[in-house]
Amino acid sequence: MVGASTSNSVLSEVIALIKTGHIDKAEALCRSGVEHNPDDVNMVALLGATLLKSRQLAEAEKHLRQATRLAPGFAKPYEDLGILMLEKGKPEQAANFLKKATRLNPKLDLAYFNLGKALAILGRGEEADRAFESSFELNPERKALALAAEHQNAGRWTEAEQIYQEVLRNNPTNVDAMSLLGKVAMQNGRVDVAERMFRQAVSNAPDFVAAHLDLGRCLKEQNRLEEAIGSFKQATTLEPGNIEALYLLASTLSLTALTDKAVEAYQRVLELSPSHSGATQGLEQLLGGEST
Repeated sequence: MVGASTSNSVLSEVIALIKTGHIDKAEALCRSGVEHNPDDVNMVALLGATLLKSRQLAEAEKHLRQATRLAPGFAKPYEDLGILMLEKGKPEQAANFLKKATRLNPKLDLAYFNLGKALAILGRGEEADRAFESSFELNPERKALALAAEHQNAGRWTEAEQIYQEVLRNNPTNVDAMSLLGKVAMQNGRVDVAERMFRQAVSNAPDFVAAHLDLGRCLKEQNRLEEAIGSFKQATTLEPGNIEALYLLASTLSLTALTDKAVEAYQRVLELSPSHSGATQGLEQLLGGEST
């Protein structure tokens, strides 16, 4: 972090809250810090990063841009702006921010990885490959996971599983490998193994939204609807604007007696994505059922 306005203890508290999935508390602490000192680049940048995590993209962008103005040499806000632009479907802007981040700090392996994604979307394959290679050189585990994902996408489940297991042998806390191994198990019908891997992932990374969603799907597959709803609710707490999480919550609630809650969740999906066909159909079915 840049600057010394915020005490290390406060910064550590915010980061710990984010890591343990208490995004709302982290946001409140950051807002308090920014209100107290609007020029505190550490808090401004952290507030932007926290808002990005909860998908409050417009406000996140405002604070991240402010952080770059306050400290033009601070790489992390540029990286976060790059991720934000990818979320908004603006790969050209994403690539520009991510290039700036990697120039300022050439050790940001995830920034290189996301730069590769942005360049690939733009059809700039050679540049994308170079960005991915830079990421893989800095983080060999990510290279292994990328290779495993290629195997998985091609239906080579055994090869993918072997790589995920090897990654976990070398690093038992790698939550990406846990989650991906769970997906392989789900695909092969080993629901008990999948559930165990997803639970390990969310235990190690309580803010890992994708793992909460995977766990919810796994529980729903077993008709454990109340537990599935709990997982989907946790995902929506972490990311209130996550359309996939809201839709999964709504569709699972619709299978229970909690019709009013299902309607609310479907309506929230449609507020964020008015053309969402699944939410439209689900809402029509629920409301039609109520009127008969």
